[in-house]
Amino acid sequence: MSELSLMEQLNRTRKNHILNDKTVTLGVHSNSSSDNAPFVDGHAWISVTKHRKTKFYGLWPDDHGMTKDNGKGSDIRVGLEGTMLANASRYYKLSSIQALKLDQGLKRVVTWRYTNTCASWASELLHEITGVDIDADDWAGFETPRELGKHILALEKSKGPTSKRSPAQPALRGSSL
Repeated sequence: MSELSLMEQLNRTRKNHILNDKTVTLGVHSNSSSDNAPFVDGHAWISVTKHRKTKFYGLWPDDHGMTKDNGKGSDIRVGLEGTMLANASRYYKLSSIQALKLDQGLKRVVTWRYTNTCASWASELLHEITGVDIDADDWAGFETPRELGKHILALEKSKGPTSKRSPAQPALRGSSL
């Protein structure tokens, strides 16, 4: 067997393995997690890893400098967080049904408001898909990235660290993992 055909076989095997990898991992992230951070500091978002490729989703207002006003379109933006560094992250392995629910949730038209921020959207979507409730409520009930980040770090400490390669398995709906 020639060296080239051996390399071709290895590449085909690798591609087939990636395509057959049905694992979907949902990550929830915040780049703010300190009580010392300003009330409106930071950003929260989710990541979805399928077939070893990760996409980032966040809720952004139309008037933010990183976005274009899309009128009545969804304020869920794709890919803006790719270069952001999270200081708090937690990952969950999804079942096939949860992955379908996530796909449906990401297709909704969602509008950013002061009562529906990036943090509330990420926290509520995670809860809807997995049943895991990571609190993002801050002062006066407003949900903030710093509060979400604090609770992500607390879960990572109390329940054990997670990663894309070693995600948590969501427990029964309504539990906090």
